[in-house]
Order: sequence, then C-alpha cells, then structure tokens
Amino acid sequence: MNDASSIARTVIVTGAASGIGLALVNRLLDREPDTRVIAIDIAACPDDRAHSLRCDLSDLAAIATLDLPDHVDALANVAGVPGTAPAETVLAVNTLGLRALTFAVLERMSGGAVVNVASIAAHRNTLGHDDIVELLEVRDRDELREWLDRTQLDGPAAYDTSKRAVVDWTIALSASLQARGIRVLSVSPGPTDTPILTDFEQSMGVDAIARSASMVGRHGTAAESASVIDFLLSPAADWVNGIDVPVEGGLTALRSAALPTPLSQPRARVDTTE
Repeated sequence: MNDASSIARTVIVTGAASGIGLALVNRLLDREPDTRVIAIDIAACPDDRAHSLRCDLSDLAAIATLDLPDHVDALANVAGVPGTAPAETVLAVNTLGLRALTFAVLERMSGGAVVNVASIAAHRNTLGHDDIVELLEVRDRDELREWLDRTQLDGPAAYDTSKRAVVDWTIALSASLQARGIRVLSVSPGPTDTPILTDFEQSMGVDAIARSASMVGRHGTAAESASVIDFLLSPAADWVNGIDVPVEGGLTALRSAALPTPLSQPRARVDTTE
C-alpha cells in the first residue's frame, strides 16, 4: 500500500517561463523530481521537465479552455505584468486573470494550498477599500474598462493597486476555503533581480529602486522568493494560512525604523496637594 506522503503532487505554476516562476519550477523539480509541474505562461517553460501550457493570462476565453489536470494539489499564481504595460493589461493579468485561473483550478482541488505573488508595492496603492472591492467584483474586460474609466489609473498606479487587491483577495479567499481544507497565502517580494527589474526601474524610478537595494545591501533573487513559495505550498506549512509574507530582506522594517519613534519614559503623576 502506498503511503499518502509518497504520492507525487501535481502543482500548477503560472509565470513559469522566467523569473520567480521559473525559479519555483526548478526548485520543485530539483527537490521532488516526481512532482508533476504544469507550467502556464505566454511562452513555454525552459525547464523541459515541466509540462508547459501556453496561455495569455489576460484572455479569459483562453483560461477557460486550458487543459487542466483532473486533480491539483497546489497552485502558485506567480505571473504578473509590471506598470510599464497599459493599465488595462496590468489589471487583466494581475487581478482578473489570476482570479479566473484560480477558480478554474479550485474545482480540481480537495485540499492543498494556493500562493499568490503580490508585492510590497501594494503599500503604494492610493485607492480606498471600496474601490478595491469593486475591482475584485469585475467579471470581464468590459467591466474592467468601466472601472478604469472611473478611477483613471495609469500603468504604474494600476500595478500598485493590483497587488493591494491580490493581498486583500487572498485573505478573503482563505476564509472562504477554510472548510475545504485549502490554504491561501500571498507572498510580497521587494525589488528582485529578474528580467522585469528594468521595467520596475522605469515605472517606479531608477533612484527609488537603487535606494531599496542600498538599504538592504542588494536586490533579492528569484530563488529566494521561490524558496518561500515552495515552503508555503508544501505540507510543512499546513498551519500557515491567510497571511501575506514579505520577502524583501527587511526593507519595510528599515523604512519604518527611519521614522522618528518617541522613546520617552512613562511616569506616574503624583498628586502633591493636601
């Protein structure tokens, strides 16, 4: 009789053609060669050990016709478009497509985990909660255009907002799937040395990206983010759920520590009147 722990997992990874997605595919297959990895991206995954499915994740019709396996143990939504792209494209991939693919995969899951890649750029979002909720209720590209007509976001702002939406949606989805035993988490990398780092320099500013590196000593690597995602997808993280995990070398703490923090000592007021 096979032990349940010995049965090979099926893991879907989006954005698997490069960057963090490719690093995750490499790590999964190096560590667990029997894992069936379904690599979804607009281009084929360079790791030929994975099964590539080419798909434009901004196209809901293409997502709906993907030939997905009958059973899936884990999903890593790594694919993302930077703010150098038009705002509609950014949101179509980073929020609308991510949600559509996730719901399609959830029909094939009876446990396991979903990890969504967000970003510390989520903290740069300037829209209010109601706007984020409305974005997460968008069902197609027509409704997305209507939302954009109202909010008037450009590409860089759309990226920040998309990642805020991913973090918020992760928490809501985790709560809704608790009874099914499916964990949902997000990971928020800081500036990471991947092929789209130059896009972030263009959309967020070269100086801003350089300052981040100077504060923590360097940019992160794709492998470092992949290692965290790998852990969160695994049974070893069974008691971790519904949270966002920053992977940014302590950048957020360093920024917070740079703000003045009062250190005056509390004291009791003594009444000297008689």
